[in-house]
Amino acid sequence: MRIAIIGAGIAGLTAAGVLKAAGHQPVIFDKGRGPGGRSVSKRTDHGGIDLGLPYFTARDPAFRQTVDQWIEAGVVAPWSVEPRVLPEQQPARPQARLVAVPRMSALARHLAEGLDLHCSVQVSEITRELTGWVLRERQGESLGEFDGLILTAPAPQSQSLLAEPCPRLAARAATARMQPCWAVGLVLEAPLELGFDAGFPSSGPLGWIARSGSRPERPHLPEIWLLHATAAWSEANIEWSQDAVGEWLTQAFADLINRHPVVTERFVHRWRFARARDALKAEGGYLESEDILCAGDWVSDGTLEGAWQSGRAAAHRLLSRVGAASPVDG
Repeated sequence: MRIAIIGAGIAGLTAAGVLKAAGHQPVIFDKGRGPGGRSVSKRTDHGGIDLGLPYFTARDPAFRQTVDQWIEAGVVAPWSVEPRVLPEQQPARPQARLVAVPRMSALARHLAEGLDLHCSVQVSEITRELTGWVLRERQGESLGEFDGLILTAPAPQSQSLLAEPCPRLAARAATARMQPCWAVGLVLEAPLELGFDAGFPSSGPLGWIARSGSRPERPHLPEIWLLHATAAWSEANIEWSQDAVGEWLTQAFADLINRHPVVTERFVHRWRFARARDALKAEGGYLESEDILCAGDWVSDGTLEGAWQSGRAAAHRLLSRVGAASPVDG
């Protein structure tokens, strides 16, 4: 069975892996230049800079087992960090935090190995024909016919694609409102002696900061700090220029640490759909109407773990529909 998967984030890649293991032919389409969604990294002269997902956690036993396999494969490592609440310097809630190595995009590339993945392709229309699902790109050219369909794109994009073929699912996607996030990477002239490597600012425009070199297999020099604005600040200033955002958040960082570091380079990225404000927490981990399935972090609980669970659940549901035996997860 040939199955189209729209979105090459963790949910889409996980679903594709399950379907391929069951002997089917998943084909993944993503408008980005590479797989991973918000877990991608920006390539620079200083190595990959993680301007997206800062880390992830593993609570479910099945997911922890999969994470152990990723660690054994050398694509994930624990991040031994003790973030502070700033500027109070109080310890944040302890958690076992995990990151992909040597950059966050390594996990998606690992999951994409051996899959039929088409990046830089924006699906603009899906229609139900007598022979199956037909996908078309922005210029109207057909991307092929498929026996099954799983959407794992962010909720607003899924809503747009589903408006005509499945208004019921489009309405559900509309309720999963997404939050934006402005992210900045600061390359400093000299290291900072701060006494902490990461923190959650309790006020102001910043919601998260971290020293990149404290993460496993990242270079310590030059020192790079990763800054994430709060969802509220990002939404209020979503149309600002990158230069304006970079200057504002750099000053906020300086005010927070009460220092004025010399910045030699600055990288800025806008995530319009960074995380779900109202994740649906759908029963079963997926949405379904007739023969369309939706999966992703916005369908589950907004986390990378939730995206993995959702993608896996949608794939198993599709397998059950065609009478296939559900394989053991890899």
